[in-house]
Amino acid sequence: MKRIAIALGLLVAAGAAYAQPAAVPTGPAPTGLVVGSGNYFSPIVADLDKAIAFYRAVGFEFQGDPANADANPQLRAMFGLPDARLRYQIGRAPPIAGGVEIIEVSKANGEPVARRVQDPGAVTLVATVRDLDATVARVKQVGAPIVTRSGAPVKIAVGRMIVVQDPAGHFVEIVQPEKLTDAQAAATANVVGVRVRFTVNDVDKALRLYRDALGFHAAGNGAGAYSGDPAVLDVLGLSGREYRVGLLGVPTSGLQFALIDFKGVDRKTVSAGIEDPGSTRIQLRVTDIDAAVAALGKAGGTFVSTGGKPLDLPAGAGTLKVGIVRDPDNLFLVLIQAPPPAPK
Repeated sequence: MKRIAIALGLLVAAGAAYAQPAAVPTGPAPTGLVVGSGNYFSPIVADLDKAIAFYRAVGFEFQGDPANADANPQLRAMFGLPDARLRYQIGRAPPIAGGVEIIEVSKANGEPVARRVQDPGAVTLVATVRDLDATVARVKQVGAPIVTRSGAPVKIAVGRMIVVQDPAGHFVEIVQPEKLTDAQAAATANVVGVRVRFTVNDVDKALRLYRDALGFHAAGNGAGAYSGDPAVLDVLGLSGREYRVGLLGVPTSGLQFALIDFKGVDRKTVSAGIEDPGSTRIQLRVTDIDAAVAALGKAGGTFVSTGGKPLDLPAGAGTLKVGIVRDPDNLFLVLIQAPPPAPK
């Protein structure tokens, strides 16, 4: 119970804006290929406006109008969708560096992805909030489906929480800790922390990829033992089943990245493309994008970007070397090669 409670409820602030300089470090120094993360969670949706309304109800703040890639063929090529239309907008929470980057993909024949929380490829954004009850009321007003079996927030050791879905089916776990930190309590924004939980086929195998090959930091001693606390299962919309968790942290940014798998429950692997509403991207900064692509390919990943190799993406006055890889469990990783340190 303690391990899954930590995995469900303890969140850290982290991250850096996409195609912008990294935020002040809040996590351990890098020791491998991955050196940081960008916007934490990037859901692919069919209707950007409905998605913005949902994430605004959670407590993320959106400024200005959505952008698009109509005049940016390199960005469309990065997605491997040269003829698609991309619209996007970033939602932020002032106390934290990262947020959500919502991508609407059209003109690409995308098909909605239907996953359950136990299915490999399901990604859950965990948002720590200051007022859970008010947040639940707002997301209900915009029509968000409730996943939690009892239909209301559930109390576990670290606080109260509920799982809902955004309009494209992505899972969002909303958590109010038993006690907010001083910094969280002093914040005026509702969202005061975020992290990511990723359902995989096999936690041990995923740890070998993300920890051993890519250089994520272990936040525990590998995969925990299977357990089946009824309250936790209620939160996840399940009953009478077991789960285990492997906790990781992204270097520098400090983003918590939890891996979870299940047993004793029907699970279905749903293969999807990046154009399909319900798919999810995560941005990672790496020291060597070619080496990262190779490591992911060795583990069973698939390179997605047009041309079959990393490409140069205009970013401000310069360019970034980027590429997207679908990992073995159907999470789309946006790899961004970190620029070398400035000469002293």
